[in-house]
Amino acid sequence: MTKYATIAAAARRWDVDRATARMAIQSAGIEASALHASQRYLWSDLLHKIEGWPLEIIEYIDESAVLSCATDLADRLGVTPQTIRNYGKSGRIKAIRIASRAVRYALSSAIEHMGEAKSDCS
Repeated sequence: MTKYATIAAAARRWDVDRATARMAIQSAGIEASALHASQRYLWSDLLHKIEGWPLEIIEYIDESAVLSCATDLADRLGVTPQTIRNYGKSGRIKAIRIASRAVRYALSSAIEHMGEAKSDCS
């Protein structure tokens, strides 16, 4: 089933305002669907072109999951925001650049990483 997103839905997922979401969508060159009266975009385009997920796994991604900023994710995991940014730069967790000053992190990959780190310590 093909799923579509509004700018508001994308903004909620990315935890940004609508103007930032609109700018990210336009910058990625994603065209609005011609099937709808209001602007809607294919979730698969948003997840692949903006978030950088491989096409093979897009069907398994929960579009309603909200991505986290470094501060929020650090609070949840008990580390510093700089640690989250370092993990994002090194590829240990998925860092997603929505705009030049809006980087978000996929919590699911962060939790998987923290689980691996705990098992490595055992």
